[in-house]
Amino acid sequence: MSVSKNYMYNVLLIISNTIFPIITFPYVSRVLMPEYLGKVYFVQGVIAYFLLFSAFGTPSYGIKELSKAKGVGDWEEFKKIFTELFVISITTSFISFLSVLFITNLYDKFREEKLIFYIFALQVLFECFHINYFFVVMENHKRRLIRSISIRIISLFFLFYFIKSSEDYYLYALLIVAPEVIARIIDVISMKKHITLKGLNFKRHLKNMSLIFMYLFTIGIYGSLDTTMLGIMVGDTEVGLYAAAIKMYKMTLPVILTLGIVLSPRIIKEIKLKNKINLYKNFDTFIDYCFLVGIPGTILMIFLAKEFTLLFSGKTFEGAIVTMKILSPCLTFVALGSFIGAQILLPNNMEKNILYISICGVILNISLNYFFIPLYLRNGAALSLFITELVMALIKVYLFKKLYSDYKIINRNRMEFLLISFISLFIILFIFKYITISNMLLKLIFIPIIFGFFYFIILFFIKNKVIIEWINFVKTKIKNS
Repeated sequence: MSVSKNYMYNVLLIISNTIFPIITFPYVSRVLMPEYLGKVYFVQGVIAYFLLFSAFGTPSYGIKELSKAKGVGDWEEFKKIFTELFVISITTSFISFLSVLFITNLYDKFREEKLIFYIFALQVLFECFHINYFFVVMENHKRRLIRSISIRIISLFFLFYFIKSSEDYYLYALLIVAPEVIARIIDVISMKKHITLKGLNFKRHLKNMSLIFMYLFTIGIYGSLDTTMLGIMVGDTEVGLYAAAIKMYKMTLPVILTLGIVLSPRIIKEIKLKNKINLYKNFDTFIDYCFLVGIPGTILMIFLAKEFTLLFSGKTFEGAIVTMKILSPCLTFVALGSFIGAQILLPNNMEKNILYISICGVILNISLNYFFIPLYLRNGAALSLFITELVMALIKVYLFKKLYSDYKIINRNRMEFLLISFISLFIILFIFKYITISNMLLKLIFIPIIFGFFYFIILFFIKNKVIIEWINFVKTKIKNS
């Protein structure tokens, strides 16, 4: 299947996953309020560590190894690898599940929210059924889309039917977990024909999986450490406000990252074949898109932070506005750093390097959190995450350049995206100096549309190479359809 079709299915999947919180979060945030929403997200942040152990690096490692077997057409080896990874993840998920049940009773704050911990423990148990990596390798994104939309619609109905007051935060936690568990059970049921019991060798995977797990675990630590430290050092209300800001920021990030996921099997294949021409074309496809969407997306998120926050979370979450502004610049360099780490460094067998990078990131993030959270509360956690992500991305770019020194990440076309983004912003500021829109929803609709219009029109008139190539690509597709 073509990259464009795969990407379209992934975009639709991202849209469905984004629309769901856009519909539900304004309702949930107003019903549960920052305190009770913070309770749920605090537990979710703690559970994230156990989910990482359950997965044990299987998704990243699975894409890499299954893509290799698929690339040479060795389907018997493909089945063996898939079965071995599946059995390993069953074992780690069960151990992790028991660990959640045990640790819930060790700490007073955990015991207070015992029921929520037990609900999220189900997600930990069924993490072994998380086999999206299989569908990514097989480029079967259409199935993922249909499954996701179906379950989201069902959970949407139950959400509005059952969540009526702040005391229903337990049910909200259940509605976060249940769709994931159901989706994974459905996936595994359909995978019977890809299971084999012949000639299995689990040991061959454990070293590299351990390295990838340790890398992802350390990445996960500073990915959820902020909410954990906020909950322990300050309280649930700060966690709720911070969670609202980071949720809005994370709604946009997958729109960029999904292209990297689609390209991943092809990049792994070209790395193995050492075909720099096709490899650099794939690099260009993602990095051009990352700059094209990420830079204006960042500017719009900062400019419309107040409208985003108040419309989707309510006035009680007004304290999250500045937090969202601090987090928004992470968008482009987190997307670039994630792509380099998962789709370039990892397939080049640099597991140890990215592990060391992530350990440094954890140490930096913990240190910054201890310094900034007491001073600036949720904004301190956001600032710590911003600095950590920036440093991590720069280190990954450095390693990338050591591998492919002749590839230019910053070029004229990408600098034009930055320049035209600011020009478009100045045009918006000029227009709305004379035109007033008081309705926040209308602002969120019209400002991005007007911004986007000038952004793409100016890029077209200055003959930006990337825009011209994409227009020609669309014309060819329409002509051949």
